[in-house]
Amino acid sequence: MSQESSANHHPKDPLHGIKLEAILTDLVDKYGWEGLADRIPVNCFKSNPSIKSSLKFLRKTPWARQKVESLYLRMQGHSASKRATKTARALEAEVMRTQAPSEKKPRAKLSRGTDGTSTADSRSKGNPGKVNPWLNAKPNKG
Repeated sequence: MSQESSANHHPKDPLHGIKLEAILTDLVDKYGWEGLADRIPVNCFKSNPSIKSSLKFLRKTPWARQKVESLYLRMQGHSASKRATKTARALEAEVMRTQAPSEKKPRAKLSRGTDGTSTADSRSKGNPGKVNPWLNAKPNKG
């Protein structure tokens, strides 16, 4: 794949205009699935690998995508540490934006107990899996 044309348009971003599928295909052509799994140990390269399943995983997993992009840049002779690709946080934000609303985390729900006090379910903010003990506390009568 020719890098000169894309490098002329955006010299700070060597990956500009290159699709993830093309990156993955070039890596598989050079290293094979076994070599790729040795360099980036993820199951999508180890167990029954395919371009389609690997692309699906890489698009949803920012840290793995960064490793693939870094390996590709090193293969092309670029310094992977000086690349201008998105950070892990930016990739995660992009994944969250592309998810359907039903896939996003549900909000904490409040419900009334039999004694009239408010209780939060286990999806409460701040401490997943635990109910806030202060919501269930009864006032001292004394």
